[in-house]
Parts: sequence; C-alpha cells; structure tokens
Amino acid sequence: MSENILGQIQASDAEGEIKPRNPILALVLSLCPGLGHHYAGYLGRGVFFYILLLTISWGAAAAFMFVDSRISMVFLATPFVGVTLIALDAYRMAKNQPSNYRKQWFNKGWIYTAVFLTLAVTINPLMDQIAGKHIVRAYFISSPGMHPTILTHDVILVNKMVFPGKRDIALIEFGDNDQSKLSNLEGSGQLLGRIIGAPGDTAEVNANGVFINGKQLDEPYANFVEPTRTGALYDETSHFGPTQVPTDSYFVLADNRTYGFDSRILGFIPKEKIGGKVTKVFWSWNLDEGHFKWERTALSLK
Repeated sequence: MSENILGQIQASDAEGEIKPRNPILALVLSLCPGLGHHYAGYLGRGVFFYILLLTISWGAAAAFMFVDSRISMVFLATPFVGVTLIALDAYRMAKNQPSNYRKQWFNKGWIYTAVFLTLAVTINPLMDQIAGKHIVRAYFISSPGMHPTILTHDVILVNKMVFPGKRDIALIEFGDNDQSKLSNLEGSGQLLGRIIGAPGDTAEVNANGVFINGKQLDEPYANFVEPTRTGALYDETSHFGPTQVPTDSYFVLADNRTYGFDSRILGFIPKEKIGGKVTKVFWSWNLDEGHFKWERTALSLK
C-alpha cells in the first residue's frame, strides 16, 4: 500500500513539480513585458499587460505628435513607465505565490524561450510595421536638404495619420520602379520637402522668388546660403514654370534651395508618393561634439 501512495505522489510531482517562484527572476523576465507574469503563474495577466502596453504606447506616440508643446515629452516616457510598472507587478505576484507553488504546464524554460522569440521575431516587428505604415515612423536625417529647419543627425517623426497641407513638410517615398531621373537621390529613395503648390495652382520660380497663382510667397524658412551641393543643378536664380500643378500632384520645394532635391528637378510629386506629414524632431545627436542637442528634443516643425 505504501508503494502505491509513493507512486501517486511521484506521478503528481511529474505533472506539476513543486517549486516556489523567484520574484527577482520574474522582475528580470519582465524586460520582455508579460513574461514575468508568465513565470509567476499568471499567464492571462501577462498577455493582458502586454497588449495594454502596446496599445497605450502607440496611443502615446500619436499624442506626442499632435501636442504642439514641449510638454509632449511626457508621452515619450510612457513605454518605459509601462514596462517598469509591469515588472513591479510581476515581482509582487511572484512574491505572493505560496512556497508550495506547483508549476503549471506553461512554466517550462523552452516555452519562455519560444514566447520571447515569437515576440521578438514576429509579433513586435509586425506591430512596428503596421504602426509605422499607419501611425508614426521615425527617420534619421543624413542630408542637409531641409537645413536649417531640419538638421543633419536629427531623428524626425512622420505622422502617417495626417496628409500634409500647404507649407507643411512632407515625407516623399519613391519606389524601385520610378523614373531614371531619381537615380541621383541619396539613400533609399525617401526625401523631405515642403508642399508649396496644390492641385490646380500655378507654380513659378524665378530670380525674384517663388510665386503661386501669381502671388509671391513670404518664405522665412528658405535657405540659399549653406550648404551648397557641388555642381548644383539649380541655385537662387533658377527658374521653373509658370506651370499648373496637375490633379493629384503637388509642387514641393526643399528649404535648402541650393542643395535639396525637389520639384524643380523631379517635377510635380504624385499624391501617392507623399507618405505623411513631418511633425517633430524626436531627438538630435551632434556627432562632431559627441552629445545630444537637447534643445531640439520634441521640437515641433513649422
């Protein structure tokens, strides 16, 4: 009889080994939000907090773009605060588990690894791709084409939820099948430009300035001084038009008129090539001096 009882105990242990939860390990595993709760025995709670963190983080990113104030920097801390709170909750839940906690079916090392890899390789990149296509995308600036509004080494945010209007800065995206005149573009076929003329407008550039429908524009953002592209195809006296902007197209100019590529070379930009409104500088790094340009963090662009 004693042998039967011993056999039953061994079978029970095999189904769920008694092993108390380590709060510190739950805290460390929460670097992957939700995994600490998974370890602590609260699988559903971990999944809920992971989804909640994603939702709140992307909501904060959207709010950051729409709040036209440096106070919007508060939203930048949302993901970090969220991860911290989730980790502390996982620590608390693991600490409150009894010392005779019996491991669940999901309390296995290979399952933790599988969850981490699934999130790192599939779910997180997919969410980033979806959000980057429809909500917000960050870009590192390596060209002075929009100087001085946007500086080299700025990291800018593009609002994918808003189509830029006149005088707004737009992200322009060119595909692999665009015409050969784009072969001079630097980088991956993406550039920035300010929308100057809308469909139906008559655009003209001459030595006196930029004219839309015969009216000269006041352009405090325009720069004709520095830097200048070697062998520039145009300068301050370059001419364009007068030409009417076609339907579903836009007349776009770079702020740095002696350097940036724009409609004077590329022609009118089709609506489908405009990928969103550039709203803010996320942060900026001064490579020459080796420090952040804090004054440009969360800077709204006009």
